[in-house]
Amino acid sequence: MSTSTTTFSVLRLIFLLLLASANANANAGANANTELLTQILSYVNVSASPCHDYYSYACGNWAQIHENDSFMEITGLIDQKVNEKLLMLLTELQEQQSSLQSDSVQAKVLSFFQTCQLASSSTRRGEHYLALAPPNEQIPWPQFQNQSETWDSSKFNWMETLARLQRYGLTNVLFDPNVLPDLTNSSNYLIHLKTPSFEEKNERLGSRTRTKAWLRILGTSPQRATLLAHKVKDLELKVAALVAGQPDENDNADETLTDEYLTVEELEAKIGGQWRKYFETLLGRSVPAEFVVNVDCVAYLKALQELIKEVDRDVVASYIMLRFVSYLQEESMASNEPIACVQDVRRVMELATNLLYEKRFISPDRLRRHQSNLSELFEVLRKQFLKILQTNNLHLASEAVDLLRAKLLNVTINIGNMPQGVDRSSFVDAFYADLHLAGNRDYAADHLRLLEFRTRRWFEQLDRAFNISTYFYISDSDTGMSSTPYYMLRQNVIIVPYGILQRPVFYQDSHDVFKVSLLGFMLSHELMHGFVSGGLIYDFRGNYNELGAEIVLEDKYSSAISCLNRNETEYIDEREADVAGIRLAYDAYFDSDSKFDQSQPSFSTLTLKQLFFLNVAQFFCGDATPDDFEGHDADEMRLRHVLINFAPFAEAYGCRQGSDNMHPANKCRIW
Repeated sequence: MSTSTTTFSVLRLIFLLLLASANANANAGANANTELLTQILSYVNVSASPCHDYYSYACGNWAQIHENDSFMEITGLIDQKVNEKLLMLLTELQEQQSSLQSDSVQAKVLSFFQTCQLASSSTRRGEHYLALAPPNEQIPWPQFQNQSETWDSSKFNWMETLARLQRYGLTNVLFDPNVLPDLTNSSNYLIHLKTPSFEEKNERLGSRTRTKAWLRILGTSPQRATLLAHKVKDLELKVAALVAGQPDENDNADETLTDEYLTVEELEAKIGGQWRKYFETLLGRSVPAEFVVNVDCVAYLKALQELIKEVDRDVVASYIMLRFVSYLQEESMASNEPIACVQDVRRVMELATNLLYEKRFISPDRLRRHQSNLSELFEVLRKQFLKILQTNNLHLASEAVDLLRAKLLNVTINIGNMPQGVDRSSFVDAFYADLHLAGNRDYAADHLRLLEFRTRRWFEQLDRAFNISTYFYISDSDTGMSSTPYYMLRQNVIIVPYGILQRPVFYQDSHDVFKVSLLGFMLSHELMHGFVSGGLIYDFRGNYNELGAEIVLEDKYSSAISCLNRNETEYIDEREADVAGIRLAYDAYFDSDSKFDQSQPSFSTLTLKQLFFLNVAQFFCGDATPDDFEGHDADEMRLRHVLINFAPFAEAYGCRQGSDNMHPANKCRIW
């Protein structure tokens, strides 16, 4: 065979391979688009009018289709997929258990997973937790004192007990300690003391009847439980009254006016109480008199000290105990079913499960593609918002625009909530090196160790400066088992969990309209959290900036907020992020210089704009009740406010201005 013939044969083979690859990609894209569209249309209730009630139209069949599923919305579906994959991974680890090193991250994750499944129910009970976590080393909780003996109240110190339990992550009881970046230097962390909240159900005790029932379960006699339930509820009401009497931070955009930086010595002098001993117990180390904390509730803490003096110590102890048991109930899964135990592991060992998920289900090549795709999408959104800032619809001063531009240009994306600038396997190994689980199938014992470990790592932020290359968020339990993206205000970072980068939210091969309308909207929403009322007060470093705080007071901005809040919401920042986020994602896709594919797709007769809004609606579809939502309004209300304030939606469906519910004449716009 001649050389030219051989060369031709090789070129022909390469051409055929490329053609086959192109056909495969085309088929994958066609399949992805068809699958997505079929799912979206299955939720549509054609008997509803999109111009009258778009939620009923776009999501009307969602509840019926998913009536037998455990999740309530699309993010729950994603979490279920992640849980199922992790269950597969843990099942594989069980088969390899004999070959695992006992001190490896895999072995520790597997150990708690097995304890969750195999521990007896007695090790999950509140009494068992309380026996392992007494008020101090000298006395048990009053309910566990031998009936023949009197509980020695002189040995009870409420601040010491609170500090001991806060080491397990207990917060929001009597006062709320947190570790936050310093307002004026976000690279350094301080303990921040604030008043407790009683707004949500899990932030307070239940009724007196429910409180009495809990006391009975925990071993209190019937007569004593009735009296004690009244007394602990009275204490909580008095504490709530003290909180209500304090200035509302939200009434003052300038946080620095209410915050004080006090040394432990100054704290004791101003408020009273053994604060140095409290912090030493909390942190597990000696604390100098010059140790500085940030306090925004000095008057409240002083009044609290006086109130506690007037209350019987067993009542104070019982109140703290009940709140601790309530917290533990929130922090653990009641079931020992495998999928519930997967969630349990995710809640308390998020960094470990993120690494294991990445190693098992995301190849290095796929991770690079995810990072590239996400980066490209986000850069388009960033570019679009830069154009909006340049237009300056709010007529801001040039210095204010420069502040916002700097913040926007410095937003970063963290995929997987993992440190980005180090070897992740080595980092995670080191992170969990000093975690030692009992491994004796005692659920409460291991659960308490994990809660204490996570809290200790959280407080260790006090001893090191912020470093973006090793940053990841040591999250609370609910965030740890969620796949929804979120924005870290003080770090100026959007965290995108691995789980969200899969169907039905993210299709590698789908049409651009699907990518930008759903994942693009999610990213836009999170990005806008840096540029809404609660975010503007911080600059790109996460430091308080007076110039940013003044933007909220500008006439055009405050008028826009008043417009958005015509139907009052407790979550105005969320509504701002929704309304600004839809505009940003839409403009990024449909802008005249957009690089996205704007050709009418062959797989649907719906216009691109109708497809865009239908896919956005997927984020809000669900069957949850209004009581199921915390931190934002119900999804139906959110979608309504997103669309009634956005004229392109009405244009896409031909809605009549002033006549149709979804097209009111007066629309609100932030940016």
